[in-house]
Amino acid sequence: MKKFLFTAVLLLSMVTLTFAQGPGGGNRLTPEESAKRQTEWMKTELKLTADQVVKVDSINLVFAKRQAELFQKAQNGGDRTQMREDFQKLAEEQAKALELVLTKEQMEAYKKRLETQRANRGNRGGGGNRN
Repeated sequence: MKKFLFTAVLLLSMVTLTFAQGPGGGNRLTPEESAKRQTEWMKTELKLTADQVVKVDSINLVFAKRQAELFQKAQNGGDRTQMREDFQKLAEEQAKALELVLTKEQMEAYKKRLETQRANRGNRGGGGNRN
């Protein structure tokens, strides 16, 4: 159950970092912008070393590009159930890659922050399709 929760939280974080919410809907970030934003957050919050920043940025860029491909596929009428499964697999792969770079303490802080973001996201309200 914890693995599923972490994966779901990581997936939600990826989606949040990919779209900047503004009035009238989301403004899509490029994969490069998304990766940079996520790396900057991790650099600050997790106090990454210079070596970790380079590695994490590379990981984030690879996964942001793959995520953008999944979003494009979904925009073109892809199966939503399959899309969720694909995003879950992608989130698991990214977490495994990050675990090779982050310390145990950094990974725990990362997971905790994602859980907090997920909990806060539920309190925002708002509309949108949630199919």
